[in-house]
Amino acid sequence: MSRSLSSSLLVVLALTLFVLQGVLAAIRPGLYAIAAEDDLYLSIGPVPPIFPPPDVPARLFRQGESREQVWEVKLAPGGYTIRQPGDRPFTYGLIQKYDAVFVSSEEARQPWAVEEAGDNLYTIRAPYDDLLFTQTPEKSVQVHLKPATGAGIQRWRFVPILEYSRPLGRLYGKSRFNLQCAM
Repeated sequence: MSRSLSSSLLVVLALTLFVLQGVLAAIRPGLYAIAAEDDLYLSIGPVPPIFPPPDVPARLFRQGESREQVWEVKLAPGGYTIRQPGDRPFTYGLIQKYDAVFVSSEEARQPWAVEEAGDNLYTIRAPYDDLLFTQTPEKSVQVHLKPATGAGIQRWRFVPILEYSRPLGRLYGKSRFNLQCAM
């Protein structure tokens, strides 16, 4: 009995390590700019100046057009959380709302699965779902969650950030950072 129990535990341990290895191999925790196929960067769109800030759709901007394009990717149960760096109150994180990707300062941090798609590109999806971050041409909601098609609009580059400085006390200031080429 104890021999079969210990072999069962070894199998469970081996499977757990295999799954963890796959998750850890996908991407390393750190600071990133996240770019769509046409060099539009995942960002926080205009947020009404009210308190607490409301949830708003994630937006795509060219580099330098938005005040926040840096994301902290952290390991979490079920995958990764993707949020603004730092531990200040009302730090935005990416969440699923309806069929779209939103940024929220109040909702619980949602885990996301980040998986290699080849050529230094990744897919991002809810860990227990088949819906991927998908770039759309709509103006109001630019990142939807749609079934996998293999299209380029569902692949994202995680560009490591070398340095990051955010002006303190400037509500509408621009963040400054240096990108490191991920190639």
